[in-house]
Parts: sequence; structure tokens; C-alpha cells
Amino acid sequence: MKKLWKPSHSVTLSLAVTYLAGACLLALMVFMPGLMNQWYSSYYAIYDIGIHPAGLLLLLFYACCPAGIAAIVSLLKLLHNIRRGEVFTRRNVKLLRLLSWCFVFTALVSVYATYFYYPCALILAAAAFLAVILRVVKNVMEQATIMREEQELTI
Repeated sequence: MKKLWKPSHSVTLSLAVTYLAGACLLALMVFMPGLMNQWYSSYYAIYDIGIHPAGLLLLLFYACCPAGIAAIVSLLKLLHNIRRGEVFTRRNVKLLRLLSWCFVFTALVSVYATYFYYPCALILAAAAFLAVILRVVKNVMEQATIMREEQELTI
């Protein structure tokens, strides 16, 4: 039986999704002020709450953008390294470490944002959970890299 899905297809799909996520982030950076203004204008016209946190949320969004860009770039570098066959390397461990810190930063900004807008707690939970998962994967990769290096020295 012929195997239809190969590991190289998975890396290609991951690269395509990462490029798409980067394009979406750039589009949001351009169009977010207009979207926030439109959504909050209609929301506050209906409910007349009085406080207009759109500016604060916009500020917090743009505070997270450098971490998002760094995460996209790191993930692209990691996927290109894997495509070249460079899996258990110190460079990939550093990229995973940077990715996890991007999510930690986003979680910390979301803590502040949650104080003003409770749905940001979902972003906080997701970012914190992804940071923990990435730290575990980073630790596994680091141990595998050390074992590979030790194995190369013994041969």
C-alpha cells in the first residue's frame, strides 16, 4: 500500500500555514484600528456602557505584535531547519526558547488586558498553555541534542 502523506508534506503544510498566519498578523496590524472603531462604535451605540476601552485594547494588541512577529519568524526558521534535515541542533533549541518567551510575554500582556476586558482571559489561558507546551518541547529537544552530540563524540 502506497503511503500518501509524507513527513515532507507535513513540513510544507506547516510552512504554508505559518506564512498565512504572518500575512494575517500584518493585515491585522494595518486594519485593526478601523475594525475596532467599527465594532466598538456599534456595540456602544446599542448598550451605551460609557467607557470606551477600544484604545486600550488597541494599545495592548500593538504591544503584543512584536512578540507575534518574532514568533512567526522563529517558527519559519525552525521549519526551514527541519526541512533541511537539521532537527536536533542548538539553533532549534534557541528558536523554541524564543517561541516560548513570545507566548509568555503575550500572556503577561493579557493579564493586564483581562483587568479591562474579561474575554482577554481566553488569550491569557491559551498563551500560557502554549508557553508551557513549548517549554516542554524545548527541554526534550535540548536533551535530544545533548544525547546526539555525546553519541557523535563516542563514534
